[in-house]
Amino acid sequence: MIYTENFTGVKDFQGISLRGIARDIALNLLTTRNTLLGLEEALKKPRIQFLFIHHVFDDEIEKFERLLKELAKNHTFISHSEAVRRLLLGDIDKPYISWSSDDGFKNNLKAAEILERYGANCCFFLNPVSIGVKDDYWVKEFCSERLRMPPIEFMNWNDVHELQKRGHEIGSHTVNHTNIIDMSSTEVHDDLVECKAILEKKCGPILHFAYPYGRFFDFNKTAFDLVFRVGYDSCSTAERGCHISTSAPIHKNELFIRRDQVIAAWKLGHIMHFIAQSAKKADLRSNFIPDEYT
Repeated sequence: MIYTENFTGVKDFQGISLRGIARDIALNLLTTRNTLLGLEEALKKPRIQFLFIHHVFDDEIEKFERLLKELAKNHTFISHSEAVRRLLLGDIDKPYISWSSDDGFKNNLKAAEILERYGANCCFFLNPVSIGVKDDYWVKEFCSERLRMPPIEFMNWNDVHELQKRGHEIGSHTVNHTNIIDMSSTEVHDDLVECKAILEKKCGPILHFAYPYGRFFDFNKTAFDLVFRVGYDSCSTAERGCHISTSAPIHKNELFIRRDQVIAAWKLGHIMHFIAQSAKKADLRSNFIPDEYT
């Protein structure tokens, strides 16, 4: 199989939508307006902002490095574990960014190299079922049905171990990238336990969990509670937002991490707009489960 190696291949697979065109035009206008309004000052706000990627293809490498260079001007990069620790203690004295990546594509090895050049590391949230898979039909079906992507090569266990040696973290993303909202509580419990056990056998302690698809409606309070009951230290969404200090420490089973998605192929101004907007809107409620869960 010829794996997709460029983001243009992803765009061809997903197709062009009128909504996407309208979004691009709107963001062009917003980024110009935001510059005039000085929203770049929001980036200097003391906070912890979790950014996550899925891929860095060959045609995204230069743009990803440019993004890291821009963010390094006003931010300190910290690990996922350090970010969680600071959040729980309320120790947020300046702008911090923590990086993570979902799904385990092999091109994330390129992302890791770039992050390392800027003193950053990453928490890679993996699905054990896809690690090292080479079956062409399986990869094509899994990428299409579970990830909404064309065929992309996955990391193998040697890649995972190499990332750990270089200081990166490994987290759980369910065994099969299953939408948790479609599972019973027993199935969720068993999947959380199994994924943790498989990864720990290969990688050592697995402390962090990010659920697939990542929107609030893809999860619920029962699943949130189960994450901590089976032994994880954190639970991450893919909902935009970031985190500021509370007046008192937070218990780990109260913290619900927001993460801003980054696609390196996007225009730098568009990415910075999303990051600045999350920083500007951050409040204490962003640290906890949404109201609809209670």
